[in-house]
Amino acid sequence: MLLAAGASLAHPKLDPYLESFPGRDEFKALSISVVPPSESSEEEEEEDEAGLVDVFIKASDPQSVAELVRSHGGSVGVVTGEIVTARVPAGSIESIADSSDVVFIEAAKPISVRNDIATPEIGATEVMQGLGLPQGYTGAGIVIGIVDTGIDYTHPDLKNSDGASRVAYIWDQGRSGGVVPSEIDDAYGSECDGESISSGSCILMDVDGHGTHVAGIAASSDDTYMGVAPDASIVAVKYDARLDLESGYADTIFSTKICEAAYYVFAKAAQMGMPAVVNLSLGTHIGSHDGKSLFEQCLSSLVEGQAGRALVAAAGNEYSGDRSYTGIHARFDPEGATKATNFVIRTVTSDRIYYIDFWGDAESDLSVGLAMHDGEPEGDPLQRSYMARRGDKISGSFLGGDVRYMINSTEVESPLNGKHHVGIRIMLDSDFPNPASYSFDLVVGGSGGFDAWLFPDKPARTIQFTSVDGDVRGDYEYVAGDREMSIAIPATSPGVIAVAGYATRTRWNAESLSWIFSGQELGSILNFSSSGPTADPSATGQKPEITAPGGMIASALSSNAAVSAQVLTGDGEHFMQAGTSMAAPYVSGTIALMFQHNPNFTQDDVEGFLIDGAYVDSYVGGVPNDRWGYGKLDVLSSMELAVNGVASGSFDAQGAISAPSGQETGKSSCQLAAGAPCGAQALHLAFMLLAAIGLAARRARA
Repeated sequence: MLLAAGASLAHPKLDPYLESFPGRDEFKALSISVVPPSESSEEEEEEDEAGLVDVFIKASDPQSVAELVRSHGGSVGVVTGEIVTARVPAGSIESIADSSDVVFIEAAKPISVRNDIATPEIGATEVMQGLGLPQGYTGAGIVIGIVDTGIDYTHPDLKNSDGASRVAYIWDQGRSGGVVPSEIDDAYGSECDGESISSGSCILMDVDGHGTHVAGIAASSDDTYMGVAPDASIVAVKYDARLDLESGYADTIFSTKICEAAYYVFAKAAQMGMPAVVNLSLGTHIGSHDGKSLFEQCLSSLVEGQAGRALVAAAGNEYSGDRSYTGIHARFDPEGATKATNFVIRTVTSDRIYYIDFWGDAESDLSVGLAMHDGEPEGDPLQRSYMARRGDKISGSFLGGDVRYMINSTEVESPLNGKHHVGIRIMLDSDFPNPASYSFDLVVGGSGGFDAWLFPDKPARTIQFTSVDGDVRGDYEYVAGDREMSIAIPATSPGVIAVAGYATRTRWNAESLSWIFSGQELGSILNFSSSGPTADPSATGQKPEITAPGGMIASALSSNAAVSAQVLTGDGEHFMQAGTSMAAPYVSGTIALMFQHNPNFTQDDVEGFLIDGAYVDSYVGGVPNDRWGYGKLDVLSSMELAVNGVASGSFDAQGAISAPSGQETGKSSCQLAAGAPCGAQALHLAFMLLAAIGLAARRARA
């Protein structure tokens, strides 16, 4: 049934995502802080009722726009460069967009969370020992920012030898009460400082465990499960989200909050007089993937031209090697005809909402529609929507309302990249049966190429394009989805280093049983590690840049998290995970070592040392390439280059970050986890020796 069709040109300065996923009313419901009911407050409930929407605003006069937001009852997070992060009343969005000072308003996007053997594998232990270097490097005097699900600051891996926690500050974005961070203009959440952390009065918990695991990889001081930078200080941000345990899909966290989190880490590091690297083991696939979104610009502005500051992100876990399912990306040119690419909803999410982010090339002339089949497409579809032309917004339903959709094609030329942007939302009724028995077509007519990404992207198999290709079934030809362009945002940003993952452990023992990391060979790329290129390599550069150990990685287990016995180590304080989320902190820890040697290094400097020092073997092949970037992380080689390299910047802790409007940055008064599951010290030392021999041998062959 078709509910509406016709031209409905939207405001040219507004991201159509604000309307198409979800609709205005539904977006209001989803834009609130997502925290367990026990942690909510009356103040939060009153704010939620106000219908505040998280957005980025690009402005010619950011301070004027910040005041405009407040005058409409909104709040401001940070102002960085031309970007303002804000929460604005849904009913005031168009009025704010009318301001001549506003260039564009982008909706915040939902983000998903993305070491005994691995540490010596990459030469990190040799760097700690100072082999061939002027000294040993452990990350002392450097901040590693962990923006994640939280952190267990009581874990012994994150403490000094005297028992004091190396976690200096924690900002819980989703908890109300207590002290709010002064670094954020219209602050929210709750902050723990060094005093509350040392006294144990900080009530932050990491019930998911992802953040603590990531922190351990970067900075664990455990003798067996040693991190890359075991003496680094840590500033942690628990982003505003919670895990949906039923589906395994993380509820929405907003991209504005991630940029504010990175800003906070850099500001705290400046107060501490330290350089900082921020680790982002998270990502989203809603966006143009070309480095031009306001989310990407916001992050890039934090490191551009700054010494002693760097950003690292997980490349993503969305590559598909399945013969029947190609993954989350599709691209083709209908060449004046009508063609389609087929996709399947394989997993039911808790909210039953799915989305296609469609970006037509500049100068393209495309119309877009949907169709639905009972099973694989074998002829005419069960039902088909009208085609939404440029400027149209249509809505309708299939199967008597069991499947509802909206196709918003009103952003005919994005002010960010000149592309035709279409947002397509699909909603399943609560009584609709398993959708995997059906399939859908993304139908495209006209001329010009496009890129389309499916969402949700976690788990990666939730919704995927299929390999149906070449056949004319019904009245249009099929083009299969492809296996490219699955690097997640913000790893696509030119100001962020994207890290892919490879396997360093494929077998382990737990509870007297032997387990296998299925489908992986030692040293091979993780079979789900996302692939480049981006939608615009000329703007973003090579993505990914580097590949680091990503599976199976043993690291710190949060005392508040529950994990399967099959991934738990013998000491009960560590567990194993796999993903590019695990690979990213290896690189973050390495950059901390570089900053320890020379805080005047910029993001471009450290990226160059990582790339030039990368190791290439038979798995990597010719470089750079879309799976491995420039090769495998080699900490020792990269550090040798850094020690002999020249810095292009000048670090100034107090001048390194501009204070938000009305604030001043003051001086505060105020260290890869992988190890053999058995946890034996002797085995750890043996691996160090073997790694040293291996590194020497491979350099001799080079």
